[in-house]
Amino acid sequence: MKVLFMGTPEYAVASLEAVSANHEIVGVLTRADKPNKRGNKIQFSPVKEFAISHNIPVFQPEKLNDDVLMEEIASLNPDIATVVAYGMIIPKRLIDLPPLGTINVHGSLLPQYRGAAPMQYSVLNGDKEAGVTIMYVEEALDAGDIVLQKKIPVGDNETFGELHDRLSILGAEALVEAIKQIETGTSTRTKQNSEKATFAPSISKEECIVNWNLSADNVHNRIRGLSPIPCANTHLPDGKLLKIYRSEKIDGYFGKPGEIVDVLKKKGIVVTCGTGAVCITSAKPEGKREMPGFELINGHYVSIGDILSSP
Repeated sequence: MKVLFMGTPEYAVASLEAVSANHEIVGVLTRADKPNKRGNKIQFSPVKEFAISHNIPVFQPEKLNDDVLMEEIASLNPDIATVVAYGMIIPKRLIDLPPLGTINVHGSLLPQYRGAAPMQYSVLNGDKEAGVTIMYVEEALDAGDIVLQKKIPVGDNETFGELHDRLSILGAEALVEAIKQIETGTSTRTKQNSEKATFAPSISKEECIVNWNLSADNVHNRIRGLSPIPCANTHLPDGKLLKIYRSEKIDGYFGKPGEIVDVLKKKGIVVTCGTGAVCITSAKPEGKREMPGFELINGHYVSIGDILSSP
């Protein structure tokens, strides 16, 4: 089939690669180029880089509801359009343009976690399983009919980044399967139960602050649910920021919320919470590199008895 692909970040590349191996990608829509961190070089999106390397036409419109763009897309004669983390609201005229419709890869088991950060919320909430949904795109947010879903278990110490990478592969497999079902006329459409919908909005800066007054479960899930980005953080006794990338729950420790009560050799520092404790196994002091948790003691960033600040 002829496929129009819409996507931008690295997460979408696995799907683009999988679809291109099975179908003809007639065009790619991706977000506009942006400067790199130093601002002296234009950075292409990972999807654009893949498209260029495979001689696929690339479109980077600032607005999608444009007559000239629509004429160009229509001239490609796509049978179906696919969306994977594109990052722009798609107008109805573009949704309805392909004869077989427009489908999306969403990183949750809908109607759970509609919105921008479904994978983060799966980890933040301590879910034991996560998954992807292939659904038809409609104007309402992530509310379209479901084509199929795939599930995977979530590890107790798995980070958002690790789940993100696994769901990228799972989403690619599910997308290829869904396209095949639609092509052969064997697909189904299941309406979502909107009464059971939950939402996963973008993560705010305030939500990245670790509240040590909460339980060890909550603190651990926040650390891994925001790792590696946007990253959970707290403040060292000197007021500098400490980004925390990894932790483990640990039993047998008591102290004030945020208190450093022990250091485990070759592992990390033990910090007590409102109930229970966590061992910080990977962190980054402000202005320094990421390091194993035990190096925070060895490098004299903290001492046993110090208190990490809570909001």
